[in-house]
Amino acid sequence: MVSAELPVLGDVAWQDWEQWVPLAVSVLTLLAALGAWVLAGKAARRTTRQADATITQAKAFEEQVAIAQEALGLARQEAQNARVDAERQRLETDRIRRMLEEARLDALAPTIVARALPDGTGSPGRPALESCQLTAGGQDRWRPVTGQLQVGRDQTYAFRTALTLWFENVSDRVAQVDILDSAGGELDLLPGHPLVVPARESRSVTWMRLWTSRDLDSDAQIQDPAAWLFNLTFTVTDLGLHVRDTYAFDGDLRFFDRDGSWLVVMPEPPLPWTSDVASMLPGRTYQRLDATVS
Repeated sequence: MVSAELPVLGDVAWQDWEQWVPLAVSVLTLLAALGAWVLAGKAARRTTRQADATITQAKAFEEQVAIAQEALGLARQEAQNARVDAERQRLETDRIRRMLEEARLDALAPTIVARALPDGTGSPGRPALESCQLTAGGQDRWRPVTGQLQVGRDQTYAFRTALTLWFENVSDRVAQVDILDSAGGELDLLPGHPLVVPARESRSVTWMRLWTSRDLDSDAQIQDPAAWLFNLTFTVTDLGLHVRDTYAFDGDLRFFDRDGSWLVVMPEPPLPWTSDVASMLPGRTYQRLDATVS
C-alpha cells in the first residue's frame, strides 16, 4: 500500500512547484523592482539635495565674489582718493614754497623808471622830424620839417627822428637793461651789450629811426604799426639774473599820411607828447627758479 501511493504524491508536488515558481519569480521580480525604485528615489532625492546644496553654495560663492569685488572697488576708489589728496597736498606745498621763494627773490629785483624824451633835448619838447632829399648825385643836408610837406612818387626823401631814453634806477639794486626790440630804430649802444644802471642812478641812450618815402608808398605801409608806433621793449634784471621784468613804450610817431599819390609829411604827430613812460608788462620771470623747476 505504501509503495503504491508515493508516486501519486510525488507527481502532485512537482505540479504544484511548476505552478508556483513563475508566481514566486514574479513576486521576487516585483520586490526587486520595488527595492530598485525605492533606492532610485532615495538616490534621486539625494542627488536633488546635492544639487540644491551645490546651487546654494554657488549662490553663496557668487555673493562672496560680489562682496569681494565691491570691497576691491572701494579699496581702489580709496586708493585713488588718497593719491588725489596726496597730489593736491603736494601741489599746495609746492605753491606755498614757490610763493615764499618768489617773495624772497622780489627783494632782489631792481625797479627802473624809463622815459623817452623827444629830440634828445634836455628841455621838454615834442617829437620832431628832419628830412633830406635823395638824388642821383647824393643827398642834400638834413632840415627840420617845420610845416606840412608833400612828396610825389617821382621824388625820394629820407626822414629821421630821435629820442633820448632815460633809465632811472629807483631801487637799491644794480639793474641790467637789455633791449629786446628796438622798434625799427638804432641805439648808440653796442649790439648784445646790456646797459648797467647803478642803484639810485640814471643812464641814457639815444634812439634814432630812419624812413624813406619808398618805405611809405602805400596806405597799408603807413597804417602798419611798425611804421609809426614807438614800442621799444626791454627787460630789467638784477646782476645775479634771478628776476626779470619786461617793459615797453607805446609812443605815437605818426608823421605820415597819404593823399592819393602824394605822401603827406607832418612836422609832429597829431597827438604830440613830451614824455613817454615805459610800462611794466605783466608776468615777472624768475629765471633761476623757473630753470630749477623745469
